Amino acid sequence: MMGEGWLSFVWMLLCVAAVLFLAYWFTKRVGMSGRTWGAPGSHMLVWDKMLLGQDKAVVVAQVGERWLVLGVTGSQIQLLTELSAEQAQLWQQSKQQDGQNSAPGFAELLGSLRKKNDGR
Repeated sequence: MMGEGWLSFVWMLLCVAAVLFLAYWFTKRVGMSGRTWGAPGSHMLVWDKMLLGQDKAVVVAQVGERWLVLGVTGSQIQLLTELSAEQAQLWQQSKQQDGQNSAPGFAELLGSLRKKNDGR
């Protein structure tokens, strides 16, 4: 009788381990990886995200040929500005130089946007 208890316990432990392994494998296979989000060949990519507080962030996204800077909160998404072709080209050049999906920092981006707005 004692052997049945241990056998049952080991069987349950193996089942739990199998479920955990399958959950891990599934999330790795289906989940997002890398700095950009979106499937390869997708027309929409998130290049960078800067958290500003709880449920608040600034996001740089590429939608087709348009590059957008978005303010994201828990209840809404607002377009802050659209990047010019020159500014978008900076992001693309940075990606090519690094060989990965990295981009200029927000300080550079916001500095160039400030200069653009001061020129109005």
